[in-house]
Amino acid sequence: MIKNSFVYLIFAILFVFVGCSSKKFFEPTKIDSFMKFKDKLTDHIQTSNRFGAVLKNGSVITQNGVSYIKLDKNSLFLNDSDDYYIITQKCDQIELINKKTQESIFIPVDTCALSASIKADKLAVILADNSTNIYDIKTKEILFSQKGTPSIAINSLLSAPIFLDTLVVFPTLDGRLLVVDEKSYSIVRNIIINSEKFFNNVIYLMVDGENMFAATPKRIMSIISGREFSYDADIRDILYDKNYLYVLTLEGQIIQLDKTLRETNKVKLPFATLNAIVVIGNKLYTIEKTGYLIELNIDNFTYKVIEVKGMFGKKKLDKINFYDKNRIYYDQYYIDFTKE
Repeated sequence: MIKNSFVYLIFAILFVFVGCSSKKFFEPTKIDSFMKFKDKLTDHIQTSNRFGAVLKNGSVITQNGVSYIKLDKNSLFLNDSDDYYIITQKCDQIELINKKTQESIFIPVDTCALSASIKADKLAVILADNSTNIYDIKTKEILFSQKGTPSIAINSLLSAPIFLDTLVVFPTLDGRLLVVDEKSYSIVRNIIINSEKFFNNVIYLMVDGENMFAATPKRIMSIISGREFSYDADIRDILYDKNYLYVLTLEGQIIQLDKTLRETNKVKLPFATLNAIVVIGNKLYTIEKTGYLIELNIDNFTYKVIEVKGMFGKKKLDKINFYDKNRIYYDQYYIDFTKE
């Protein structure tokens, strides 16, 4: 009996060892240079979304840098939109903090708000039950409400509604774009991007003139002068910049697509786990979680690997990060690429 138990133990150890050893990581063939984080935040990042990050001490970083507001432990930052910071509190109300007066407006909601944006006196919100609502900020009245199919599991990269001239575009939790007329509050279009059952929320939405770009974790769609184009991939993140889309995939690829989603450039970093996309001039920057900053030349798609040094050797980059147009924030540090 003891002998059998010993044999089972050996097999168990071998199983764990083989399982762990089979996992592969990014191993660059060449390290071009080394760096350390020079700039430091007042605390560690505790939560983040597409539009901001909250530090453990309650400070908020938005797309425009560190803000003056501080949140308590029951609040979550949603967006910096128009003249307001949008905060969700205890899943029963949304707080709008006026940037000029610092006064607050409270909008009651039925469940947790996940993303929101503002134009003038209108607040567009996506709730956790996949409801898409428009509120009058002054009267707190619901002007429009439509409940979609509930989503059991969603990707943490949540996009926010976009106000156009007379339309509101909602990126839903079930892979659709719901287009609502802002005057009649009627549904103009219901565009299905993808119909996966899990992790199918719209993770990216961008409008550039008459062109619209949206993505779920599995599919990108562009609408160019009324024509629709699509591109399938296992998407980690995506960014539109200067007429091109830049895509990070789960397989370690960095892909450049034109507006019609035709591949124009592509490079693969085997087994790389890439996070964040910042484009400055002709350089794209992203971080790789085992401890590298990747600098990609978007003209010819050659890249440099920069090893990030910590106190005791290479610094792993596997904690929460956030990025804006010029900076990548990681844990308690950030890199400002405009300084280089």
